[in-house]
Amino acid sequence: MAESSLLSTLYDLRDRSRSWFADDPRATVKLVVAVTLLGLVLRIAALGSRVAHFDEGRVAYWALNLRDSGSFAYRYIIHGPFIQHVDSWLFTIAAPTDFTMRLPVAIVGGLLPLAALLFREHLRSDETVLTAAFLALNPILLYFSRFMRSDVLVAAFMFTAFGLLVRFVDTRKARYLYGVAAFMALGFASKENAIVYVLTWLGATGLLLAKVLILPNGYRDAVGFLRTVPSIGAIWGRLRGRFWADVHLGRDIVRSFRDRHDSAASVLAAYASHIVLAALVFGLVSLFFYAPRGAGVAGIEHPPASAASSDVNFRSGVTNPSLFPELVQTTWERVADQYSEWFSPASEKATTTETGLVGSIETFYESVDGHYEVLLKALGYTAAPLLLFSAFGYTLDRLGTVEPRHLVPFAAYGGYVSILGYPIGTDIGAPWLAVHVVVPLSIPAAVGLAAVIRWGNESLSTEDVTGAAIAAAIVLLVTALVVNTAATRVYTNEHLEGNPLVQYAQPQESLRSDLAEMDRIATANRNGTDVVMYHGERGDAYDGDDAYVKEDRSQWNDSWWNTRPTCLQWHNSLPLPWYYGADDVNVSCENRPDTLAEQAQADQPPIVVTQQIDGTVPAEQLEAAGYVPKTHRMRTKYSSNDMTVWIHESYGREPNR
Repeated sequence: MAESSLLSTLYDLRDRSRSWFADDPRATVKLVVAVTLLGLVLRIAALGSRVAHFDEGRVAYWALNLRDSGSFAYRYIIHGPFIQHVDSWLFTIAAPTDFTMRLPVAIVGGLLPLAALLFREHLRSDETVLTAAFLALNPILLYFSRFMRSDVLVAAFMFTAFGLLVRFVDTRKARYLYGVAAFMALGFASKENAIVYVLTWLGATGLLLAKVLILPNGYRDAVGFLRTVPSIGAIWGRLRGRFWADVHLGRDIVRSFRDRHDSAASVLAAYASHIVLAALVFGLVSLFFYAPRGAGVAGIEHPPASAASSDVNFRSGVTNPSLFPELVQTTWERVADQYSEWFSPASEKATTTETGLVGSIETFYESVDGHYEVLLKALGYTAAPLLLFSAFGYTLDRLGTVEPRHLVPFAAYGGYVSILGYPIGTDIGAPWLAVHVVVPLSIPAAVGLAAVIRWGNESLSTEDVTGAAIAAAIVLLVTALVVNTAATRVYTNEHLEGNPLVQYAQPQESLRSDLAEMDRIATANRNGTDVVMYHGERGDAYDGDDAYVKEDRSQWNDSWWNTRPTCLQWHNSLPLPWYYGADDVNVSCENRPDTLAEQAQADQPPIVVTQQIDGTVPAEQLEAAGYVPKTHRMRTKYSSNDMTVWIHESYGREPNR
């Protein structure tokens, strides 16, 4: 009875899946759209609950600054300008919050599964839907689609551009070229490593060509090829024969192509105008995002210059044709300068130092070893099913178990090379590097998972209960792993060190309540100081880049960039400046314990912020003056960044009992 019931359930699932993936292509589109909507909901739900990460606060601050000042200049350290512009526009129509600053990334990441439809000529219906499912539900993509960084943006835009390029090859319709150009421009405007995607495509193309030459049409699968070469002598003979066969094959391909399209020259001529116009689209979209706004660089320095003092900016260059060439030149020079700066850290890793070649190699491996550890942990703990299925799908493609397709090894090459290459090319090891691995590997992973499901269906057809049960168990296990990982790594446990997706500069969630208090108090306390930032210790705290307040009081009004409050060691205190700016919090600084104690007694500023590493904090005097402390971990790895928020009891915080 149990076996009969199991068979009945499996038969029902098989019949449903067959009806879903019937010959009607509209069913595939509907399923991909449904998966995409699910992905969007999962990304937007409770989007603003997590406290801003160091990087989120840094970039969001500059988006807010662009909204308020109107000045912008591209800086590689903030990464591509796409998110700055989009967030600044969003902040004009909605309040600047953690939700709104993450919303563009969540939407783009949520729509990414639709790109699976671009590969439908090369994937079966079930593989297309499963590709969309991996892109929608993978915990890495879920987490970083709910994180205001540009990695998901560049991955989504460049993956879509590649899909549009595939559609152009499939259909020869020129409109896809314009889509390729537009999405590539958005990718480059999102983050500098868009160039890495292009290099990856070129490398995958080279590997694909090598595969085609070694295993040409007569031997499309590796097993079939190996069966034809039983000995070393035969291997040499066949390789020599294959070389000349490939020469003839290449000639035949050229002749066939020429016969279908009259001549290579006519083909180039047919698309030359479209290629030129597509390049123009790429240039104009790039110019739109990279061009200086307002006073440009001078407008984001301190003190900021006014837009009237700038020589040329986007508005003047577009409205005044005579200034347009200068706008293009100014933008190009700025982009070239910043890209050269971005390339420098990676290139420096490969240079030979004074210790010689051996010392240089040792230094190189030491610098990337930690990067690999972070990346592999993120992949192993949160994307293991995708990695395993991608290897399985690639193997099936190579063995000829499924119909060999060039798309599958191409995507596999791109994903596997990214595992090796990204830790080398980055100056910081972070789990968001895994985004650039799982996106391309979603294609071979879908092929592998679809093969397992297909095997289960075939087992049912032959009444092989064991085979069907194994396939069903694999699918259920994978589903359970993904759901559990998403629940415990994406929506809960978001800030603890044990979560491999959490980069160390993530504040503790307990800070959220005090941030809400700051916002409430700043709204009610329009005049005067809302928050006093204090650090009084000298020496080690400054040497270790831990102190929040500048040591030299004479420099409190000095800053290279317009990073406010200028009295802070600004980067040390992130993401607080983002919240200060978003909530209009009035902040002052202090580094003398006696003066702070006097202020607490006489002026009673609503909030005082101190650091646990600071032994000069007049804690007893603050408590005696009615301040109630609460300490928060501001970095997962470093207790030196523990911060204490003192709120005066008159503003609502209950004293400790």
